[in-house]
Amino acid sequence: MRQGSLRQQIMDLLGQEEMNSLQISQAVGVAEKDVASHLEHISRTLARTARTLSIEPPACLGCGYIFKERKRLQRPGRCPRCKGSHIRMATYRIS
Repeated sequence: MRQGSLRQQIMDLLGQEEMNSLQISQAVGVAEKDVASHLEHISRTLARTARTLSIEPPACLGCGYIFKERKRLQRPGRCPRCKGSHIRMATYRIS
């Protein structure tokens, strides 16, 4: 079993490798829908340090649209361009 708080565990994981929200939820044992709120808090915590939460934005697998301007960390439901729902998940890393 891992040591530290849930958010510390997530920070440790993201410091080692790039992961999406599903991978994070499986690694620390929380629901995927709860990961976004933890990541938002972690991002605010890291703002006070020299480290940052790097986000590779989600992208539509149908038309290639990249959600560059998206502020929310939750997974988008569908593409605004082609209305498709096959979206590659965002990935996160702490550097």
